[in-house]
Amino acid sequence: MGCEIMRYALISIVLMSGFFISGCNLISPEPAAVMPVDIPDAYVYDTGVHTPPISKEHPDGGWWQQFGIDELSQLIQTGLGRNYDLQVLKARADQALADVKSEKSNPGPFLDYFLGGERTYSQSKTRGQSIARDHENTYSASLDAEYTLDLWGKNRADVNARELEYLAAVRDLEDGALTLSTDIAYTWVDILSVRIRMEVLARQIEANRMTLKLQELRFINGKATALDVSQQREALAQVLSAMPLLEKEEKQLLNVMGLYLGRTPGTPVAVSTGDLPQSFLAPQPGIPSDLLENRADIKAARMRLKAAALDVEAAKADLLPQLTLSASAAFSSGSLDLLFQNWVLSLGAALAGPLLDGGALEAEIERTRAVVRESLNVYAKTVATAICQVEDALVAIDRQKTYIELLAQQLAAVKVTLQDARVQYLNGQSSYLNYLAAWASMESLERQLISEQATYVKERIALYKATGWRREFFKAPPAQDKNTGAN
Repeated sequence: MGCEIMRYALISIVLMSGFFISGCNLISPEPAAVMPVDIPDAYVYDTGVHTPPISKEHPDGGWWQQFGIDELSQLIQTGLGRNYDLQVLKARADQALADVKSEKSNPGPFLDYFLGGERTYSQSKTRGQSIARDHENTYSASLDAEYTLDLWGKNRADVNARELEYLAAVRDLEDGALTLSTDIAYTWVDILSVRIRMEVLARQIEANRMTLKLQELRFINGKATALDVSQQREALAQVLSAMPLLEKEEKQLLNVMGLYLGRTPGTPVAVSTGDLPQSFLAPQPGIPSDLLENRADIKAARMRLKAAALDVEAAKADLLPQLTLSASAAFSSGSLDLLFQNWVLSLGAALAGPLLDGGALEAEIERTRAVVRESLNVYAKTVATAICQVEDALVAIDRQKTYIELLAQQLAAVKVTLQDARVQYLNGQSSYLNYLAAWASMESLERQLISEQATYVKERIALYKATGWRREFFKAPPAQDKNTGAN
């Protein structure tokens, strides 16, 4: 009898050893993914933006503090606290955190209880006997415990994957905050720009009205023709027609700003700054590899790639059996004070796993591997897009600055042309139409120069967003497992 027991024990040990070895081979790590994008050593376009590192100037503040304008800081802080999109991202991060907590509870231990009571009434009657009535009380209670051993690391992989997804959601929140702050700044600059252009246009309208009156006097005195007067009226009508478009643009920008601030469009927004910011520090572009740590969207994509790889491990572990330990205690008695004197205790262990599933589990492994490939290309695209955005910002800043300088030279040349055309017209050497053409060109260039200066400010702001502002807008707890690689 003893020999048979030893024989069965040895067979069990051999089978379990082979079982664990095959299981370990089955859930071996996937080959490391190779990112299908090369990160260059330096940016192609160099604009000579060599300012002190922003982190040394304002280590704890937002990038917008480079402006030194309280109004802009207040608008951005309001938006960060009330914007609808950020509230959505915060809720998604909370959902991801709840998923982490739920995943950690999956293997147990679980402990359930049950308490119950029952009163049974009975009635019986036999021939020749009176009716007999009786009742009986039954009380019962039970405790059930269960724990599934994480033999193959499935639960560990699931928990780590959910932690990475939670941290990725926090990075999404940070990226959303950075995007919102730059969008508010863009809109603020546009509001200033349109108001300055309205002021310039108002002066131009007044100048055209005065010129029309002078031409009418000149016509009365025979020094101007009716055509000259008509042409001046047309010039006045042209500048007058531009004002409603600017007024519409201003109202729409204020509505957009209100929406960014979490307000109903149409609610008054306090924007009282009168001039565009002339100078503020620009961030150092650094080198392309800096983006991997500076940009929240890249970090989020990398975390989701790691989470997808962990999902493959979890899917492979589903092919292997699970070992579950259980224990239960049942109590039953007809008398409540004797309930815990009558009990049954049972202990158990169960090994369960798939035999035939029609290939569903293998298909799930292939699906998760495809998700890894998808996440890898999303990550690569995010990196490539970030590099492209920095390159675009650098070339835009440099070329826009040159364009503004040339536009200013053009405006100066037009003013000289306008003066010459005025002298020739007064001397009868040129028609009034030539003078009006130069006048209209000057008016258009004045307004365009303001728009381009605003664009230059926005393109410098865009460099902050493109390079990634290394500051956590919203704090997240560190990963609770060092193997996640998400700390």
